[in-house]
Amino acid sequence: MKINIWFPIIIVLLILACIASCCVSALIPENPIKLGSSMSRVELPKGTTIVTDNDTGPGLPIPGGASDGFTFLVLQIPPEKIVEFTTTLKESSFWKPLPLPAELAEHERAIQPSIAGGIEETIPIATSTGYYLFIDKQEEYNKRSGKQVYPIETPFYERRSFNFTFGLFNDKDGKLYLWRLDT
Repeated sequence: MKINIWFPIIIVLLILACIASCCVSALIPENPIKLGSSMSRVELPKGTTIVTDNDTGPGLPIPGGASDGFTFLVLQIPPEKIVEFTTTLKESSFWKPLPLPAELAEHERAIQPSIAGGIEETIPIATSTGYYLFIDKQEEYNKRSGKQVYPIETPFYERRSFNFTFGLFNDKDGKLYLWRLDT
């Protein structure tokens, strides 16, 4: 049986195209404001500015691994939009009013950016009023897939791998802190 000479070439080109698309998404940095909106699960007000942008990128989009990295953003909500943004968070199912629940408050070190190394800035949890967000990515993935892919019996801070997004909005100064860790 004779195989068309173009068949192996097409297969190799398709494989290279797939690899290139993974690399492009991993190497091109995302706009921090859009990234902040995605991480916070709410639309950010127009005029929001970037105070801190520390993003290692999402890694390669390969299920089950190779996506290690972190993102730490501090965004400034415009003063005239703080009240409106606070209402947006209040109406969101993802955001909860401060103070933190005991599970997070007692393990504050585990949700601080300094745990990743190389980030000196901290999230002012104890002195803030406003709202917080905590998304356990492993739990969320299990719910989406309809089965237990990741073991979540142990609390997030005792797991081998940290995969979460933490956010805090300080309604006193309008700063939005967003911290995503995937180890």
